Amino acid sequence: MNNDMNVNHLIREMKETTVPEVDITGKVMQKVYAYQKERTLPRQRSLKIRPAWIMACITLVVATASVGAAALYTSTWNGIEISIDHGNATVPAVKNGPTYADKLETALAKSTDIWKTLSLEEAEQQFSFRLVRPQESKFTLVKSFGVVPKEAGYRVKTADEWWLGGFYDRFQWKQQDIVVKQDLDIPMTEALQDRKTMSLTFHEAPWRNVNVTDDTLAMFTEDGSKNLLLVKYKTADNKVISLEFQGNLPQEDLVTLAKAYVGS
Repeated sequence: MNNDMNVNHLIREMKETTVPEVDITGKVMQKVYAYQKERTLPRQRSLKIRPAWIMACITLVVATASVGAAALYTSTWNGIEISIDHGNATVPAVKNGPTYADKLETALAKSTDIWKTLSLEEAEQQFSFRLVRPQESKFTLVKSFGVVPKEAGYRVKTADEWWLGGFYDRFQWKQQDIVVKQDLDIPMTEALQDRKTMSLTFHEAPWRNVNVTDDTLAMFTEDGSKNLLLVKYKTADNKVISLEFQGNLPQEDLVTLAKAYVGS
């Protein structure tokens, strides 16, 4: 992957707003703060991510402010400060409509001029990290495919455009679809490899900690029907792979599927 694609991976589908500091908003799967100290200037880099259930929003903010209000949960994962502070966020009422899997298929079908799909073998050759593959489980693997832009260095054109890049596995269980998306988490990888100072705050959703081990950080949130298990997985070569498990299944089932990827 080239550098421009890596930038797209970080900010996804961005909205840009002019403020006293740099504020870039786009679509990803969670909302996180990332603070990075610089050698000479007393400034920190803040990366915010919040779940939006179909796409996601990401805000990259260069600011001098600190984290702020007290968090509900705090921990440290491989030198990265982790906290949960969802404020007054509650679980929304159940809404009927297309599943995430169906929305993904529709988005791909409507943008064949921009995106191309890859087989597992092709993706293993083209992706900049080793794909995490699942072990046998009770879930039925329906299809696996990678998605990359046809144009090198492609950038999204509007705030509503969905950044589709990544590798996907689609499963079924009890007539429900589960989509697992994985991609390289560039900021966290850089924090581990370059020993940069960083902190992540999960907020604006009812997040709860599922598991924190040396290799795995897992957080879960829900909106009544479309549930998300977000897993950060550290590989042997100190890369961080972000895995997103989405489906109309309870936390326990999504955790079971996650264990097929990263172990217990």
